[in-house]
Amino acid sequence: MDLEFKKYMTAIKKRFWVIVLAVLVACASAFFYSRSMESDYYAASTKLIVNKTSQVLGGEQMDLNAIGVSMQLMGTYAQIILSPAIMDKVVEQYPDLGLTSNRLMGMVSVRPLGETQVMVIAARDTSYARAAEAVNAVTDVFQAEIPKIMKVDNVTVLTKAKENEPTAPTGQNLTKNITIAFLVAFTLATGVIVLLEYLDTTIKSEEEIWQLFGVQTFAVVPRMRTRDFRRKVKKAEGTERPVHATATIRTEGKA
Repeated sequence: MDLEFKKYMTAIKKRFWVIVLAVLVACASAFFYSRSMESDYYAASTKLIVNKTSQVLGGEQMDLNAIGVSMQLMGTYAQIILSPAIMDKVVEQYPDLGLTSNRLMGMVSVRPLGETQVMVIAARDTSYARAAEAVNAVTDVFQAEIPKIMKVDNVTVLTKAKENEPTAPTGQNLTKNITIAFLVAFTLATGVIVLLEYLDTTIKSEEEIWQLFGVQTFAVVPRMRTRDFRRKVKKAEGTERPVHATATIRTEGKA
């Protein structure tokens, strides 16, 4: 097992440049995509509280048991808001938004605010005005429809989105995109190297020979590249001292 692990680690170390190249390409692609392809998004949100009151001697009194039940039902309220029962009503009552139910579902998110009865409804869009209008419309329709669906008789809107006060854009999550690209590229490149090493059945070391055949290795013939051979030849030629011979030839002419 140690030999196999060492084998794979050696392969990864040998081809580490592949991992670096894949990571650089992926991160650069994520960076340019985030900068050029994604649009700026704006978020608008409302806060509301959902209670159930009980009638006692002609007056309304807060039921502590109902508070606990309401807190447990936060997930149910969230699913109701994101269901066609609410979204279809919003599209029908607010045609000026120019949105479909599916598009509205993609814009809106719902979450409870900690361990409280307060619920936050948020909408995200490239236009802050449209996001604010949409989230306010969803809040109004939910406030009107939830008593019919869940028999809840006390829904109070704490804050609404201000349509004329846009928030800062929050669309380009550059850090998140680059992090995801880094992790995906690193994992895929490492996996490919390990897979290639697993499929390679050649013997590369004395340890593998001992593991496979149980015999010792007495000699190893190193692998020699052409450039290494040429370098050795040039080095050998440089150590030889050339011998220079000169000859004088005299020519005599006839009288």
